[in-house]
Amino acid sequence: MKDNFLLTDTVTEQIFSIVRWIFLVVAVVVFYYPPIASIVNFELHTFNYLLIFGFAYMTIAQIALWLAPGNHTIFNLLMKTGILFDYIALIWLLILTGGVTSPLFPISYLLVMHSTIYWKIPGAVISCTVVVISYCILFWNSLPLPSLSIVNFLLNLTFLIVIGFFGALIVNRERHHQKLQYVYKDLIVRDYLTGLYNHRHFQETLKNALKRNKRTGMAVVLADIDNFKHINDTHGHVVGDKVLMKIGEILQQSIPSSLGISFRYGGEEFAILFQTPDKEKIIPCLEEIYKALREIQFTSENGTFSITMSFGLFTNQQGISNQVDIVRRADKLLYKAKHNGKNQAIFDCGTVIRG
Repeated sequence: MKDNFLLTDTVTEQIFSIVRWIFLVVAVVVFYYPPIASIVNFELHTFNYLLIFGFAYMTIAQIALWLAPGNHTIFNLLMKTGILFDYIALIWLLILTGGVTSPLFPISYLLVMHSTIYWKIPGAVISCTVVVISYCILFWNSLPLPSLSIVNFLLNLTFLIVIGFFGALIVNRERHHQKLQYVYKDLIVRDYLTGLYNHRHFQETLKNALKRNKRTGMAVVLADIDNFKHINDTHGHVVGDKVLMKIGEILQQSIPSSLGISFRYGGEEFAILFQTPDKEKIIPCLEEIYKALREIQFTSENGTFSITMSFGLFTNQQGISNQVDIVRRADKLLYKAKHNGKNQAIFDCGTVIRG
């Protein structure tokens, strides 16, 4: 069953960004709205600078979150500076709102949870330690204090440490489960021998592409190792497996992930889904594959041999939406390549690339 509450780092950072904006609005109301400001009577003389600093950082961060993907360097930098900003804002607000007796101390729990999400137990330990030291400095500078304030100080420290500890354990467990989920999912969709995605994932990927109305912006390739049965019969299935593994390696190296995805279709057959029908972009990939095949030789007890492959490539310029029909047309082109002498790639437009 799909876990709708499993959040990526990008979504988590977006949530923390929203929380910062909420706190900014609340802080403005508390410090500037006369009926409330007159009751809390917080220090206002440097809050204006904090407000400008916070608004500027949060605006830049929000724009970066919209523009930068989760694996982008900007996102990683934003994540780290976000925790630093939270710490600066927290201590600044504590100083302005009563120091040790500040009612805003619970914000520190969010700071600890934020750092724990990204750095697990080390993040919890470091953030707790930094906040505790800062809070103790505020306590020292606030002496003497009433007994009730001292008790409140000790309780705050205790809760902070407990929350940091249990938060670290929970996050560590969640990340472990998330990692296992990715591993299990990868095992389901990946062929163990070649390292490529399997037939099932090929069909699902093609189906999803057609659902997104991408049928005219893609190309489907079926490929086959020529005379593979002879290789198995002459050199054995162990050597045949080595050939399959090497083909998987060549396909992964020759086709950029931004351009296409390779699959083991079944047996000695492979498939490729290109994200473009432009043969000028596809041909260099096929030429790279053929170049790698020409440079490789396999050895067994029965001698040395090389391998060739045949390809059938269907660019679907007609915009066919039937998944079975698309695969069938690519398969016919592959059969034509085999029938015409093998070791070649035939496009539906008639272009032929020879190995």
